[in-house]
Amino acid sequence: MFAERWDRIVAERGAQAAFYWADGSATTFRELDAEAQAVRPAGDHVLAQGDTPALLRALLSGFLHGIPVQLVEKDRQRRVPAIPPPAGTALIKQTVGGSGVRRCQFFTLEQIAADVDRLHAALDLGARGVGVAAISCAHSFGLTMTVLQTLFHGVPTCFAPQPFAQPLMDAMNHHPRVFLPGVPALWKAWLMGEVRFGNVSLAISAGSSLTLKLERMALEQHALKIHNLYGTSECGTVSWDDSAVLREDERDLGTLLPGVTVQNEPDGRLSVTSSSTGLGYDQTLPGERYGGGVFTTCDQIELRDGHLLFQQSLGAGINVAGRKLSPAEIAKKIQQAAGLAGVKIYGATSRDPERGQDIVAELELPQAAINAEFKTRVCSLLAPWEVPRRWVGTKISE
Repeated sequence: MFAERWDRIVAERGAQAAFYWADGSATTFRELDAEAQAVRPAGDHVLAQGDTPALLRALLSGFLHGIPVQLVEKDRQRRVPAIPPPAGTALIKQTVGGSGVRRCQFFTLEQIAADVDRLHAALDLGARGVGVAAISCAHSFGLTMTVLQTLFHGVPTCFAPQPFAQPLMDAMNHHPRVFLPGVPALWKAWLMGEVRFGNVSLAISAGSSLTLKLERMALEQHALKIHNLYGTSECGTVSWDDSAVLREDERDLGTLLPGVTVQNEPDGRLSVTSSSTGLGYDQTLPGERYGGGVFTTCDQIELRDGHLLFQQSLGAGINVAGRKLSPAEIAKKIQQAAGLAGVKIYGATSRDPERGQDIVAELELPQAAINAEFKTRVCSLLAPWEVPRRWVGTKISE
């Protein structure tokens, strides 16, 4: 299926740009195809890790040669799936998600295509120009909005090597029309960093809550409507706000995309039925439902007049600026660095709404012992986004 789609894209657009570098130079579809066809991957998987260009090449090579592609963030090690990939697996995502547990998710080409096609049609991406890859394409949102649109629909992707204001503008300025996906924390930085959005045909936000304040700022200062989008890595895009005006309720996640149905579980969590729902996890937790076209999220969402209204997440995952983090992984690193047994990590609402949550560390130590030197030492194994912002000592000083 994929090979036929790709061959058609190469036949029709071979000399056109498939991928733009930040300086405006391009790799054509024919050149990209030649690179992927030249070398047959060895082993039982293709590792897709690195910047957007590396992910694009790895995905194309694996899809064309029928070898599962495993997506891994640049700063992470590959997780070896706890079970053999199910028959038909074409893509393996390695994510934390709402549960707070890092696991592998398995997808067929048909499930991948269903999500890509649904987004392409609903957001009219074929008429929006070049997709700007300013966020990580190792995450589902960035992947489906940009790189997979190139591979399945021939929509060119533009690589912004850094998501900061000036590098973003440098990358976008080469193109008359672009569509720009981002998370709320980045949208805030771009708006405050005086990014010029004159050639942005579509602005999309996902990953965490989009505040009305931020949405209003974009409209008032740039006449730019940021469209809120909701989905999960397990089942793909669920809904989006397709209106041209300011939402009335910042909990509003928009309306369902065609072909997606939902219902509430007794505890208010949203269950999604969709052709883009994956095959399942490599390890399933008690009470989870994932597979057979259905995924039960960790999110309590109200259904009202055709709109989805976000209430809260019941999962243990910590959402820091759209990046889902595992409390257990952070606790383990602090335990190793500090030699402590009693470490509890959880998320708490941040004072910065675009950030979403702050990481809180509770330690079996007196509060006075948690000084700057101690924090520097125990955070030595953490990535910058894993560092707790709040520290709580639970031991009373003697």
